[in-house]
Amino acid sequence: MTYESHLIELPEDAPWHEKPGESIVRQGDISQIPDVDVTEQDLGGTGEDPTNWLVAGGSYQAQRHTTADVITPENVDQLETEYRLEVADHPNDFQGSPVLVDGDPPIMYATVGPDLLYAINARTGEVLWRHFYRPLVGASDSTPPAERGPAVLGDTVYKSTLDLGVIAIDRYTGEEQWYYNGAAAYRGEVAEDGPMHEELMWERSRGTTSSFPPLIYDGMLMKGSFGGEFGVSGFFDGISLEDGSPQWRVNMTPPHEWVGESWQHGGATAWASGALEPESGTVVIPSANPGPWYGTVRPGYNPYSCGKVAVNAEDGEYQWHHQDSPHDWWDYDSPSPPVVFEADVEGETRTFATWPGKTGWVYTVDMETGQLHQRSDEYVQHLNTFNLPPYDDLESAPWIMPDLIGGTNPQPSAYDPTTQTLVVKGTNYPIKFSWFEVEYQAGETFIGMDTVRRTEPVQPQQQDAPEVADEPEAEIGEQREGGAVGNETETIGNETGAGNETVEPGAQREGDETTNETTAVNETANETAGNETAGDDLHEARDDGGDGDGGEEEDEEQPIPQFNEEPVEEWNQNAGVIAGIDPLTGDVKWQNWFSWRLGPPWGGSLTTATGVTFAGGPGGYLHAFDTESGERLTTKVVGNHGVDGAPISWYDPNEGKQYVAITGGGGNQVEEEGNTIAVYSLQE
Repeated sequence: MTYESHLIELPEDAPWHEKPGESIVRQGDISQIPDVDVTEQDLGGTGEDPTNWLVAGGSYQAQRHTTADVITPENVDQLETEYRLEVADHPNDFQGSPVLVDGDPPIMYATVGPDLLYAINARTGEVLWRHFYRPLVGASDSTPPAERGPAVLGDTVYKSTLDLGVIAIDRYTGEEQWYYNGAAAYRGEVAEDGPMHEELMWERSRGTTSSFPPLIYDGMLMKGSFGGEFGVSGFFDGISLEDGSPQWRVNMTPPHEWVGESWQHGGATAWASGALEPESGTVVIPSANPGPWYGTVRPGYNPYSCGKVAVNAEDGEYQWHHQDSPHDWWDYDSPSPPVVFEADVEGETRTFATWPGKTGWVYTVDMETGQLHQRSDEYVQHLNTFNLPPYDDLESAPWIMPDLIGGTNPQPSAYDPTTQTLVVKGTNYPIKFSWFEVEYQAGETFIGMDTVRRTEPVQPQQQDAPEVADEPEAEIGEQREGGAVGNETETIGNETGAGNETVEPGAQREGDETTNETTAVNETANETAGNETAGDDLHEARDDGGDGDGGEEEDEEQPIPQFNEEPVEEWNQNAGVIAGIDPLTGDVKWQNWFSWRLGPPWGGSLTTATGVTFAGGPGGYLHAFDTESGERLTTKVVGNHGVDGAPISWYDPNEGKQYVAITGGGGNQVEEEGNTIAVYSLQE
């Protein structure tokens, strides 16, 4: 790449502090929140401190690894259920990772879409306050957007908002401190009519947005943008922690590296969380697909799309970039957060960044230069991969694997430094692509691709081996006593418990940066596409007169008959996998497959210092695996719904227990959605 600054000039007269939406706060017994000073030194050390989980990825390096050692492979089956907390009044897309501030009691901060933030007594599950932000542009009722967690420092908890902002909230009271308006200027132009630039104003839904937590480092708060299917140009912001003022903005489609004006609608949004190498202050940012999906109107490699870009946290300047799928046609963006780790290579200690991609391989690059060290063996199937789609002719298109959901989508991986194992999740469906021409219109989808996915085999194999146990080891509905704000600690009903044979998993939903132009192959996918209004009782009926954005016709789409009986002989009929991979050698150590009848595993994973891996799975489960061998050690019930969140763990010295918590819910595995925070523990 020809080095030239990729920074966008920040106009001083933009309404950077003008809040487009409104906030509502409800308080419970906030006196329970202990006075604990969270410093940047604490953030930097959280990966080694077993008593807290202060960064969404478990550390700046995003290894999702705990040093707590009470839980071991030998006793993990003795985990007890502390509580299951139902948050929000309507089922939703719950894909986040909480943060945990140690104290007596520890306090958990968790988000759920759209735009809800909770402070919770982590021992009892009591909700101490909740903050609801209603964005100006609204949130879709039929496909509510995911929320993936907050960030914390000092007396403040921070969350991204669905209108491209960041809101700083007093973590003791839930009251707002300041708001940063990321939509105040766009491509260097100040918003003219109102607080948001007109090209960034569309209703937020699962297919158009994501609220990953900001990243805090050295006085700077960093977050990205979204809307890759709306013809935007992605950006990544550095914001002052002192007052929310913008400091720098990275253009994720640098004009000097794109042909003509194609960069202006080039996508490459930075909608997922980054990781950081704290000694150098280098941030590694995931990037999304280019726009439109078909590549004829955007010649060249289209940096930084479908890969990772490293920048300096102090000033946002370019360090290096790597593209998993240059000049992409298949929606193979690279949203999974990277993991930074050290390893000895030929007697020298080196630092690497590694991540799984939608392409179905793990990429490991040198952290200093970005040079590729290793592309792993495949952990999902590959079939006609990178085959260029035909023009307006799905019938002649070949089946391709992976499909546009992955490989790995936004699911954060976990890394165990002792065994040098990266635990990844992957989706394993075939798909057909066919492109057509489309013109950019602000607020409309900018894709130009027809697709049809195979989520059920034409002739199912007789031997399906579900990874989920038939007899769960926990009972749905059990919950410890403990108050809450309103009725938010209602238990989950037993009628269709996870693992019950009467539960019929549905097809996977479209991914987070994927709109509903995609056509499902089977009727199950169509039946699961429509959902009831999401949120909680703070959500009032929308008054904008709208009925959803332009891409939400999935409820009415019908299967394409000529593809219903077209087999994909090469497909192993598994929907997805949890796998352990050595990122240095690229070897796949183990794979646990999930049948098409169950659906793919979604959400993140967690490793422990004792060699246990925790990961959610389809059907409402939390699984525990041996990190080195992949042997399933035990299974716990989360709820009657998908388990799309990422687990965390901490040790409570006042209780002498190690806890594991996971946010469950979401429509990526089963028909039933939900908003459950499930917490388990083991006494030392």
